[in-house]
Amino acid sequence: MQYLHRLRAALLKTGILMLLACLLLTCWASYSVVKHQAQLASLGISQSTEDELKSAAPSLGISEIAKEESLLSTTHAWWFGSWAKPLFYNTDNGTLYYQLDTGFANRLALQLALPLSIIIGLLFFSLYRRAQGLHSHEQQRLLALLQDKTPTQASASNAVEQHILALHQHQQTQIEQLEAQLTLAQQQSLQDSMTLLGNRFAFRRDLELLLNSDNKLASATLMIVRASALQEINQQQGFQAGDQYLQDIVKLLRKVLQAELSAQCYRISGTDIAVLLKGAPQVLAERLGTAMRQELYHYQYLHQLNEAAYMGFTQLLTGQSAEQVLIRADLALAQAQSGEPNGWSLLLKQDAEQDMGESQWRARLHTMLSNEEITLLVQPAQLFDRNRPGYNEIYTRFPNNSGGFYPAIQVFAMLQRLNMSMLFEQKIIEMIVQQVQGKALVNQSWAINLTPASLQQSAFLIWLERLLQQHKSIASNLVFELDEQVLQHQLMAGKKLLEIIRRGGARYAISNFGQGYGSFRLLKELKPDYVKLEGELLRDLQFDSSSQQFLRMIIDLAQRLGSCVIAEGVETHEQKQLLESMHINGIQGYLIAKPSPLAEFTTLAPLSGLAD
Repeated sequence: MQYLHRLRAALLKTGILMLLACLLLTCWASYSVVKHQAQLASLGISQSTEDELKSAAPSLGISEIAKEESLLSTTHAWWFGSWAKPLFYNTDNGTLYYQLDTGFANRLALQLALPLSIIIGLLFFSLYRRAQGLHSHEQQRLLALLQDKTPTQASASNAVEQHILALHQHQQTQIEQLEAQLTLAQQQSLQDSMTLLGNRFAFRRDLELLLNSDNKLASATLMIVRASALQEINQQQGFQAGDQYLQDIVKLLRKVLQAELSAQCYRISGTDIAVLLKGAPQVLAERLGTAMRQELYHYQYLHQLNEAAYMGFTQLLTGQSAEQVLIRADLALAQAQSGEPNGWSLLLKQDAEQDMGESQWRARLHTMLSNEEITLLVQPAQLFDRNRPGYNEIYTRFPNNSGGFYPAIQVFAMLQRLNMSMLFEQKIIEMIVQQVQGKALVNQSWAINLTPASLQQSAFLIWLERLLQQHKSIASNLVFELDEQVLQHQLMAGKKLLEIIRRGGARYAISNFGQGYGSFRLLKELKPDYVKLEGELLRDLQFDSSSQQFLRMIIDLAQRLGSCVIAEGVETHEQKQLLESMHINGIQGYLIAKPSPLAEFTTLAPLSGLAD
């Protein structure tokens, strides 16, 4: 095709050059004629008289003769230059002016130029059309080659076709690159830029797929890790440190999930990382929650944080909406945050009434608070030393609209989530003080459980100190219980709270005690009035000599430090007898008494009332 272009260009150039040559030739010929005319006219004028000159002027090529130049007419044959202007000749009688006749030269030029131009034009037009026809045929071939989406190297017979092949290959390469870029863009649109996990759009897509699965028997679990220290780190250390903290949490999570081949991770909000897994939630929650908690404790210790993160687990049920699942997961997280630092919580399918969103929970809790829809239950402990005051632990229950109770852990979780913990804790303590004051029971202690939120709010500490000062008459009968794990990880705040309790004339207890050898350090530093042994320590106690030895150590050390030791969760006579042989101070559990309404409580049945 390129050679046709060159041929057409050459023909066009040659035709133009030939026409120019023709014009130059005719111009040169006519100019030569006029020049020759001028020479003849000059010779004729010099040899003729004035009268002879006038009669011979046409034969000499002169059009006009005059004695004055102004009498001559103006010629328009400017292209002959000076030969077309008036000429003069000096004679004895004066100057004689004359004008050459250029008409002959013009006619000669036209006679030469016109036929030559026509011949040249026709010749080169026919040649050009011939080349144009070849070009059209070539164009059709090349157009077919361009339209062929899968051309081969063998179909290219010249350089142009080779170039078209190269264009096809380049276009294919560009298409592949664009497809790769599109795939990458789609991945990036579903990916969190900082953690490189899937984002909330990818999470929602995959969650919907699991919930709409045709396999009704498949078990799946949603795990959400909340990086609860992010805001504090951002405020105290800057956003760069906060980003590093998030990336560290992701690394710990990846480490824990190494063996879980089905795990898919997503960052669904600033602080929340979601994991979708296939498998039973009970098994996965126990395994992953325990492993992740250990990693988080280590991270918390290294970075001197109050907490590192919390975990919430729930099951995925086919046919449920994503909103229902996320509400349960959020509630599980709230439950975890209401307990010890770095804890985890599992929440399975709940009742429709409990399947409420945040705004519904807020409205319900405000109604509970304003109407004092809070039920107080009491479970007494049996103390073996009759000289000690009786120990009665008070529990809180929250009635629902169905005649039952909301799970207390869920209510306290939502209270913390909605920043209402302090309001409820104050209301509960005020109700307990009011009911205890109205009872004519002497020599009794009333144990009140404090939530971890109480350690984190200085306003609550101020309020509690004032309350104890206002009710000095019963302050010595109040015992405030705090969980061992909470105190372990918030020791400084715990000491501040316990100091206020002691200064107000009340006493305090460490509950769920004995979860590790760190308990001994805590016991030494805090010296509590009461130590409440964790119920798990009593499981199969009669068959486990190591646990028996561990309990003996705790009881002995606590009593030496002046603490009263009470075992929780006692349900069998065998446990009771074994604990008595260890010289424990008291026992609490269903064997002694079940929780009953505080308003109806009078006193614990005497020890002799228990069957041996």
